[in-house]
Amino acid sequence: MKKVLLNYKTLNFAFALMLLCANSISSQTVFQDTFGTVAAATYSGGTSAPAITYTQSGAGVASTAVIGTGTDAYLNLVTNAVTPAVGSRPTLCGSLPTGTGLNAILTNNTNVVTWTVNMKSNRLGSNSTTSYAEGKNFMCVVLCASNNGILGNTTPTGSDGYALVYQKNTVVGTQASISLIKFHNGIGNSSLTVDAQELCTATRLIESPALTAIPATATFAALSIQVVYNPNFDSWQLYYREDPATATDPIVDPTTGTLLLAGTVTDTTYTSIAMTNFGFIAGSQTNNAYKFQYDNFKIGLSTPPPYTAPPTVEKRQVFNSASNPTVANLVATGDNIKWYAAASGGTALATSTALTYSNYYVTQTVSGTESERVLSQVFVGDTALKTLPLYEGFANYNSGDKLIVMNNSAAGNVATSTADGIALGSWSITPSSNITDDVTIVASPIWTNTVLPAATTGNAITFVASGVDPELKFTNATSGSLYSSFVFNVVDAPVAIVASTTTDPNYSTPTGFYSLMAQSPSTITPGTLSNDYAAAVMFRKNIASGKYNLGLSKSSNITECVWSTTEYDFNTQHVVVISYENIGDADPLNQVANLWIDPATSTQPAVTTLSQNNPTTSVTRDHIDRIKLVQASSTSTPTIIIDEIRVANNWGQALGGASTMGITSVKTSELKMYPNPVSNGKLYISSDSNLEKEVVIFNTLGQQVLQAKTITEAINVSNLNKGTYFVKITEAGLSATKKLIIQ
Repeated sequence: MKKVLLNYKTLNFAFALMLLCANSISSQTVFQDTFGTVAAATYSGGTSAPAITYTQSGAGVASTAVIGTGTDAYLNLVTNAVTPAVGSRPTLCGSLPTGTGLNAILTNNTNVVTWTVNMKSNRLGSNSTTSYAEGKNFMCVVLCASNNGILGNTTPTGSDGYALVYQKNTVVGTQASISLIKFHNGIGNSSLTVDAQELCTATRLIESPALTAIPATATFAALSIQVVYNPNFDSWQLYYREDPATATDPIVDPTTGTLLLAGTVTDTTYTSIAMTNFGFIAGSQTNNAYKFQYDNFKIGLSTPPPYTAPPTVEKRQVFNSASNPTVANLVATGDNIKWYAAASGGTALATSTALTYSNYYVTQTVSGTESERVLSQVFVGDTALKTLPLYEGFANYNSGDKLIVMNNSAAGNVATSTADGIALGSWSITPSSNITDDVTIVASPIWTNTVLPAATTGNAITFVASGVDPELKFTNATSGSLYSSFVFNVVDAPVAIVASTTTDPNYSTPTGFYSLMAQSPSTITPGTLSNDYAAAVMFRKNIASGKYNLGLSKSSNITECVWSTTEYDFNTQHVVVISYENIGDADPLNQVANLWIDPATSTQPAVTTLSQNNPTTSVTRDHIDRIKLVQASSTSTPTIIIDEIRVANNWGQALGGASTMGITSVKTSELKMYPNPVSNGKLYISSDSNLEKEVVIFNTLGQQVLQAKTITEAINVSNLNKGTYFVKITEAGLSATKKLIIQ
C-alpha cells in the first residue's frame, strides 16, 4: 500500500475520529500476555497467546500472585536490592512472535497496529522536584524495538524504537503524565551512575496532560493505555484513561470503556530497521519500595478504513470583488474536487455560487472515497473605495495572518502588476519588489486610552524593519481637510536601532511609519515618492536616554521633520491624530499638516502638538486618497503595534464620535435597541412610532452581514460571530446607526 506522508497539523478532527473508529473494525490479535498466575522471572504468555520466553536484566522481575477475588495476575517490577547497584533497573524483554500476522518491519505493514496495556505505579505521581524528577524515576513499555538491548545506550547494544513512558510531567512541580516517545540506542543509560540513569536521546512525540488522579503518596493508581499506528500516513495516536486502583484491586482491561485522546503526531518509523522486540522497564533508582506493574499487553492488527488524502489547497485565497468570483475560481489540487460551506454536513456548492468573505472547505474523491474537508479561508477584497468616515479594528482577521496575503501564496514573494489588491479586507499594496517583510495580525492589547471609544475585541497589526507598505484607500478628497487617528505602542529594538552617523549622532536615523497619502497622478511630480506622503508620522530613538520622539513631515523628508519636545518611553500606549488641511489650495503655505499626541479629550485642542506648512520643498496636493503603513528601514523602524485606525473629514469622527460606517446618522423618535450586548441570539428594536423598520448589520470592515425587516418581532443574530457590529436602522425614511456587541 502506498504511504502518504502528511503534516498531521493539517488533519482535522474528522480524521482523528476516523482513526478512532479504526479500532472498532474487526481486528486480529497477534500477541497478548496477561502474565499468568505464577510468580517467576521467566515464563510464558497466556493461553491465548503464542508461547514466548522473556529475557530478564537487572534485579526485581516477578509476576504477582492472584489479585482480588478472580484469577488475574500481573507483571511486577521492583528493585530487590536494598542498595541498588549501577544498572540495576529491572527489565523484561521479549521477541515479537513470527508467523502470527505481525510483520516484523512496521513500515512494510499495511494494517493499522494497535497496542493496549495497563500500567500501575505507587510513586510516580509525586510532586517532588528532585528524587522523582523527569527522566530519573519512570516506568516504561517498549512497544517495538530493533533488538533486545532496550536498556542500553550504545550502538550496537542499544536499540531503536517506540515506547510508552510514565513519569513526572515536563512542567517542574506538576504530577505525572504518560508520553509516547521515539528512542535511539536504548531507554536507560545503565553505564552511568545511578543518579544519572536518565532517558537517553528520546524524542517525546505525544504527552498527555498531568494525570489528576495520580496521588503523591504510596497509594496505587492505574492507567489504561492504547497506541494506534496507521502506516498509510505514519500517524500515531495516544489514548489513555485513569483508573482508580489500590494495591489489591483488579486492573481494568484497557480494551473496554472510553479512553481520552492525548494527542496525535505524524512520525516515520525507522524504515531500514526491523522492529523485532518489545519489553518492560522499571526506572526505580534508589528505593526498592517503588512498585511498577503491567498487565494485559496486547498487539492487534486491523484493516485500515477506506481513506483518501485531502487535496492540496492554500490556507488563504484572496480575490478582487470586481471580478465577481465564484466557487469555480477557488483553487485546489486533487481529483473530483468538491467545495462546502461548512466543516461537516450540507451538500457540495455549485461552481456558480458567489464567493463571500468566509471559510470554505474542500475535499477530493478517489476510488469512491471522499477525503475529509480541509479549510481554505477566502477573502474577497472590497475594491469599492471606502467612504468616510472609515474604521479599521482588524476584528475579522485571524491572529497570525499576514495583512498582505500575496506573501503567503505559492508563488512566493514575487510582486507583479496584478498583485495590487491582494490583501485582507480592503487593504492593498502598490506593486513593488520590496515585500521581504510582513505586516502581521496579532491579538489586540488592552488599550487603556479614554479619548477613543472602547476598543473592539478584535485584533491589531504589528511590523518591524523594512518591507511591504500596505495601503487603505478611500474616496478621493480634493478639498477641505482630512483627519486620521490610531492607537499604538512602540517596542524597543536596541539591536536594530543604532545611532545615526549622517544627521545627528545622538539619535537614530528618523523613519516614517504612518501617513495620509496622495498617490499619483496628481500635480506633484510622478515618481517622486516622498512627495506623495502627507502628514507623515516619524520616529527616532534618543540613543542616550533610551526613549523616542515622534515627528511630523509634510512630505516624509526626514531633514525637514519637526519633532516633539517630549520623549516617550518604549512599551507605552499613545493616541495620535494627524490632519492635512486645505487640500487643493493653490498656495502651499495654506496646506498644513498637523499632529496631536495623546489629546486629553475628544474635542479638538486649540493648540497642535506639531504643525508644518512650509518645508524647504514646496508641496501642494490636489487630493488625498489613502493611508499608508510604512516599513522604511531595516535599521531604524522599531517593532510597532497599531490598532483602531480611523479616517474622517472632521476631528470628532476621526476619534469615533460618529458612525464609523460612512452612513448618515439621523435620529428616529425614541429608537431603542436591546439587549446590548446580545447573548441569546435575539435582538429587538422598538420606537415610539412602531412602524416597520429595515435593519442592516455591518461588521467592522463595513461589510453587510445581515439584513432584515421588523416591527416588534426579534431579529435572529445567532449566526453572527462574537464581536462588534454596527446596526443601521431605517424607519419612515429616517436612519440611525448604533453599535452592537454580540457575546
